[in-house]
Amino acid sequence: MQELSCTWVPGTLDIVRLRVGPRTIEMTSTRLTRIFGPAATNDLFLKGRAVLKANPQQVALLT
Repeated sequence: MQELSCTWVPGTLDIVRLRVGPRTIEMTSTRLTRIFGPAATNDLFLKGRAVLKANPQQVALLT
């Protein structure tokens, strides 16, 4: 399992920035929800940031 740090991209309403180790990936919140499930965006909407645990299959879907 890897930990991903998620934040909103400033100036956007639906683009999320994920930090996976040294890599940074940007995607829509809809795609993030499809990969990690609806609970993945709860902290993101409430706090503006979230930490997710991803299995190798989920990490592969990010690229």
